Amino acid sequence: MKEIFVVGLGAGSFSQLTLETWELLNSAELIFLRTARHPMVEQLRAQGIPFQTFDHLYEEKASFEQVYAGIAETLLARCKAEPPVEKIVYAVPGHPLVGEKSVEILLERAPRAGVRVNVYAGISFVDSILNLLQIDLTAGFAIWDTLTVTPGRLNLACHQLFTQVYNRLVASELKLTLLELYPAEHQVKIIQAAGIPGQEKLVPVPLCELDHWPGFDHLTSVYVPPLPGRDTVCRYPLDPLASVLDRLLAPDGCPWDREQTHATLKRCLLEETYEVLEAIDDEDMEELKEELGDVLLQVVFHAALAQRRGDFDLNEVVERVTAKMIHRHPHVFGEVVVHDADDVIRNWEKIKKEEKGNNVAKERVLDSVNRHLPALLMAEEVQKKARKVGFDWSEVQESLAKVEEELQELKAEISNGGEVEEEKARLLARREDELGDLLFAVVNVARFLDLSAEVALLKAVQRFIRRFNYIEDEVVEKGQKWEELDLKALDRIWEKAKSHGL
Repeated sequence: MKEIFVVGLGAGSFSQLTLETWELLNSAELIFLRTARHPMVEQLRAQGIPFQTFDHLYEEKASFEQVYAGIAETLLARCKAEPPVEKIVYAVPGHPLVGEKSVEILLERAPRAGVRVNVYAGISFVDSILNLLQIDLTAGFAIWDTLTVTPGRLNLACHQLFTQVYNRLVASELKLTLLELYPAEHQVKIIQAAGIPGQEKLVPVPLCELDHWPGFDHLTSVYVPPLPGRDTVCRYPLDPLASVLDRLLAPDGCPWDREQTHATLKRCLLEETYEVLEAIDDEDMEELKEELGDVLLQVVFHAALAQRRGDFDLNEVVERVTAKMIHRHPHVFGEVVVHDADDVIRNWEKIKKEEKGNNVAKERVLDSVNRHLPALLMAEEVQKKARKVGFDWSEVQESLAKVEEELQELKAEISNGGEVEEEKARLLARREDELGDLLFAVVNVARFLDLSAEVALLKAVQRFIRRFNYIEDEVVEKGQKWEELDLKALDRIWEKAKSHGL
């Protein structure tokens, strides 16, 4: 079987080269270097060791992925070319299995080509960086390719090392990514030429000034120390779900999803929310897990649509709500002292007013009510706002009396009749008004009892469905027909359903 020997040239010093690697380089018939941009190259030339490089591929190919794939294919093809070569060595900077995509691709494709790949260790730039920083790898250390890193994957409690920061543009993009998570003054360290005697540099800078440094090159990395008191951004980040939505909304994605807008998805969000409420009422945790996922999908869907318009993205949504929760809970994240839940609510409202600043003076009491709430929820919200300025009953009995008053007014309108179409239309409008007043008064009673009229009605509808289904099942089981049963007979089955706890 043909073989390729992959060796690591170390971080840059000849003294870091292993004896085994040096012997392979001296005995190889054909040596390929991924790049000649490495301090060890001059040592090879000085020792009269011939080699070829793949630097030309960096000019010819459109992306790094194509460069690395081209390297692997060239090496595999040379194994089978004539004249045969007994020992082919492929040498890379550092350690072959630390940040070397070409080696990763080679290891993946070699078995299919009938080629064995032998990997020989080298001292990587990471070893030199650990020594330079004087930190323990087991304390929690993550290494990232700066060109592909995403904020949701970072663990803020870990030491972070970002590689391939080869120019100021890459450094600027890294800075913007990190500023989503770290304070602007968080001290980071720019590391250059780690492991190369006489060239090593360790430059501490505030994160906000990261891209101000003028010396970035292909040997530059950035170290970010842990952020005290912080853990991962998200143990299970939303990136996978966001990626699914990106795929669905792509030009060759799902036709239905690509037609959706914020407006068309309103009904979906409302329906999914009510399904969550139903799962809570049923105390079905498996169903609740399922329905919460559906609501989360709607949130990510809206964020994906907004991102395509250039309005905002999912990270901004998470960042905004996280900052809001921290700011509105100074009794948890700050020094404020509270004694009970009422104190928390008072603080919450005070902070909300402060956040709105000068607009508070211009806002009327009911201006902040969400006009898109379902009617019962909106009625409850309006009544709560009115209560804060003293416009409310003092006890539940007064609100019950209002229900009786509104009920009598509705009955009076029902007893009226209209002879002509115009009178009928006016009568219908008055009846609608009185029915609305009655419902509004009932919401008031629910609020005094610390109940939600919306939830209460929803439960009543669900009970009706269960009991009606029971009636239908019994009618079918007995081979009867609906038209054969009068209301009394159906009501008896209804009461039977109630006795069964439905």
